[in-house]
Amino acid sequence: MKLTKEQANIIRSTESFTNEGIVQRMFAKLLKSKLKKDPNFKRAVDDADKAAINLQKAIKSAEDKGVEVPDRLKRYAGL
Repeated sequence: MKLTKEQANIIRSTESFTNEGIVQRMFAKLLKSKLKKDPNFKRAVDDADKAAINLQKAIKSAEDKGVEVPDRLKRYAGL
């Protein structure tokens, strides 16, 4: 089956067939595989998650004590 010029142009214009899209996907795949194996990265992610949870707990406890917490800080903490 042969593509018409219109069909070929549609396929060429899709992001997955542009050079930049292919390079980005390859880079993302390689980066993901490298980071999965890196114990320091895993530890950093776990520490960041714990810190976010601690921030949320601190904000909630401060509100329970009557401290006025700015809305921007609540949004930053994901509350």
